[in-house]
Amino acid sequence: MKQGGKLKKKTPEREDSSQKIKVVIFDCDGVLFDSKDANIRFYNSILERFGKPPLKDSQIEYVHMHSLADSIRYLFPEENLREVLEYCRKLDFKDFNKYLKVQEGLVDFLEYLRPKYKTAIATNRTVSMAMVLEEFKLQDYFDLVVTAADVKRPKPHPETIEKILDTFKIEPEEAVFIGDSEVDKQLADNTGVIFISYKNPDLTTRYHVTSFEEVKDLLEHKLNK
Repeated sequence: MKQGGKLKKKTPEREDSSQKIKVVIFDCDGVLFDSKDANIRFYNSILERFGKPPLKDSQIEYVHMHSLADSIRYLFPEENLREVLEYCRKLDFKDFNKYLKVQEGLVDFLEYLRPKYKTAIATNRTVSMAMVLEEFKLQDYFDLVVTAADVKRPKPHPETIEKILDTFKIEPEEAVFIGDSEVDKQLADNTGVIFISYKNPDLTTRYHVTSFEEVKDLLEHKLNK
């Protein structure tokens, strides 16, 4: 796995000429992991430290989709952001990882993708991404990870996906992006990659799934035809 960098050179494999999709890209929160409980606990601990009430429903949705820095700006519009961000940097993210749940069927799906497809992560997480992958022993399943720390402008700006496309030297139509939020949908629209909405029927898009088995079915019977 490479964190926002170049891939190691590997012996080229014979490509299936009928395979249109070359790379499968995953969002992290809500796709790789059910992370809402962990996120709520994380941000509530920060709010409590600075004397603010717990997250409201609208705030929960925002922090689920956005980077740490953007979420802190949203939650603390009038406070000293430097002080709040400095406090966040001192928090041990591992204290909240125990509330993460790997999505059902994820590992089986990742094993299915090998070696036919390359895999990547496009996330608005920062330093916690590598920690989470290591803790859940998922790091070897991904060829590339691009976080908000690896780009100047995080999702939904296209830079995150563009970095992945450039690294693998592919066109947008050769990649699928599995996401669960409006920010993910906007990112796909901004880059032209094929978007698959994971467990979110409210997103306006062509492909909706509720399991990774359904993504596998799309790859085998629709997206590569």
